[in-house]
Amino acid sequence: MSRADLSFAFAQTRMQARFGLRPTVADWQQVEATRDVGALLQLLRGGPLGHWTARLPARPGVHEIERRLREEWLHAVDEVARWQPEHWRDATRWMRWIVYLPSLQKIARGGRAPAWMRADPVLGPIVARGPAERAAALRGTPLEPLRGGFTERPDVARAWSRHWESLWPRAMVDRTPLARVLALLRQARARLADAPPEMPSRELLRALEQRLALIFRRYPFSPAATASFVSLMMLDQQRLRGTLAVRSLRDSPVAPP
Repeated sequence: MSRADLSFAFAQTRMQARFGLRPTVADWQQVEATRDVGALLQLLRGGPLGHWTARLPARPGVHEIERRLREEWLHAVDEVARWQPEHWRDATRWMRWIVYLPSLQKIARGGRAPAWMRADPVLGPIVARGPAERAAALRGTPLEPLRGGFTERPDVARAWSRHWESLWPRAMVDRTPLARVLALLRQARARLADAPPEMPSRELLRALEQRLALIFRRYPFSPAATASFVSLMMLDQQRLRGTLAVRSLRDSPVAPP
């Protein structure tokens, strides 16, 4: 177990309270059994996932869902960062870009961006440039540390993790459980990328969730508790995002970009 850093006491109290409010298996079963997007949003209101969807209209399109959930994600990570002791706020804020990494990887590979990317406040200024100029577009922005991922062989996720590691404490007692969180995220990403389309991802993500929850419990009052908590928050939102997107597409198929 890592040493208990009491400067994390306030953050730990807030995260523990939120951790206890995470949706249960029964909550997810009810959510995923609701087929109509309007009925689903009514069900979510006031429940453990309601904070993600509070600003969605009654029958949102898939792009509206995606845009609002990205906004809510940034707000949620910033809130968790404000709970942290000063020395761990920047590293926590850096986790806000996790949900953008797949899109940034596509941008780094070049090509024409879809309309939703061009309208996104984070991605829009990058895709407005030609493919050869997109790395330069990151200069002077919060995403500047990702410039190293915009190479001939783009690897934005690796650039993200290298910068995140540079923000970690120096003590090995803190770095070791953080490295475990990072390894779990990398392994899950690699397995999902290699899995055939017909293979369900639910079991893999459930195993990841269980391991992250174990780290959260095992290393309280530490940077690893925050990292695992934010990662669990991401898994909850991504699962909700997929459910909402499928329901929305059933209602009104999305137009091509």
